[in-house]
Amino acid sequence: RSIIKRNMMTFSVKSRRWTWDDDSIDFHMISEGVVELLTRKLQQLPPDVIQALKVMSCFGQINVSTIQLLNLGQFVPDMVESLDLALKEGIVEKAGPLYAFSHDMLQESTYALIPTEERSLLHKRIGKSLVQDPDILNNNELCTLAADQINICKDIDGILDPSEKALFVRVNLRAGKNSIAASSYEQARGYFDAGISLLATNPWDKQYSLCLELYEMSVIVSFIGGNVETVSSRLSDILSHARSFDDALNSRSLRAKFLASQAQYAEAASELLYVLSKLGEEFPKE
Repeated sequence: RSIIKRNMMTFSVKSRRWTWDDDSIDFHMISEGVVELLTRKLQQLPPDVIQALKVMSCFGQINVSTIQLLNLGQFVPDMVESLDLALKEGIVEKAGPLYAFSHDMLQESTYALIPTEERSLLHKRIGKSLVQDPDILNNNELCTLAADQINICKDIDGILDPSEKALFVRVNLRAGKNSIAASSYEQARGYFDAGISLLATNPWDKQYSLCLELYEMSVIVSFIGGNVETVSSRLSDILSHARSFDDALNSRSLRAKFLASQAQYAEAASELLYVLSKLGEEFPKE
């Protein structure tokens, strides 16, 4: 079953029989045997080591600088010491300052040790530990890591209070901008949408500047990704809530580009002529 799931054995319609790669299957069976052995060993480790590995399983891999912040969250007395013990047992590997599970299945097995009802709270604790850095909003890597943790649990009712939501709105905004810099536009859209979902009730009244920036960034990456409905909806929201022409200027420019991309050239031209007229440039109506 595992071999078929991993596409190591497939049915050939042409030859009307099952085909497989002996070498790949042999390697897979050996790997699974080793992982099963290590998984049994995992459950026999000291409690602090298991707890450190549970925290690490929420990331997949983790570096020492992140661990130093996680130590502030008091997950275990010393995460580095605990992970070094797991390293000796072959559960994790280390390359420079980076710790990683020696096999994906070990990460999955470790994460499965966390009771389902406790996972969301653990992700929240991790996210809050990461944002204890006073310079968090200037640290792209930490913002991304913290946003990833909080976004897993953010939709659970009551898990974040208003001040926590306000902070993680900004964290998601920074993570989204970081993803744009890395040309990961779909990932960026996820962060901007997460930030929007964390805004307060009536955000255009209470968090106007932040709301405007998040919506504009969401429009940009949605336009790049071809998400037509999102672009249209976000632009409509911005233009109906913008407090001034200057605040709406970027969105009107984006709207003209969007209309042109949908072959609505007359509407796009009309939008541009409106903007130019507001800037003091008049053109003959003909």
